[in-house]
Amino acid sequence: MKNAWALVCAYVIGVAVCGGCSNSGSGSHLPTVKATGTVRYQGQPVADADVTFNNQAAGQTGTAKTDSAGRFSLSTFGKDDGVVPGEQKVAIRRVDVIDNTPPGVDVSAGGQSVPPTIRWLVPEKYSNAATSGLSVEVKDGEVNDFPFDLK
Repeated sequence: MKNAWALVCAYVIGVAVCGGCSNSGSGSHLPTVKATGTVRYQGQPVADADVTFNNQAAGQTGTAKTDSAGRFSLSTFGKDDGVVPGEQKVAIRRVDVIDNTPPGVDVSAGGQSVPPTIRWLVPEKYSNAATSGLSVEVKDGEVNDFPFDLK
């Protein structure tokens, strides 16, 4: 009977301790605000582009990938949760990576691969927040939908 009681106590203590652990991290990060937008290049929507919003003051970055219409919804801590409000430096990257390794070459068996070719579908300057020239202000309590029409 003593052993059963000890097991029940150990179980209850374990659940109490671990129960608090299951949500560690939730609520422990900065609040976010929904942020969405579109990416167009030369008037056309850009599908599968990587979009980043970097809030340097908060030290947080939100990311997204555009859909076939060029639309995106940013995520920082969870899916589509938005970004930490404030000034955002923006980068947009869309490339095709072309494998130049000849057919039949088995790289896993020691065959020599050829470096891939990177084809920029959006000019390279937009891929880096420091050179893109893109920035936005995400504000709490407002609609934060940003159209980017790249040239």
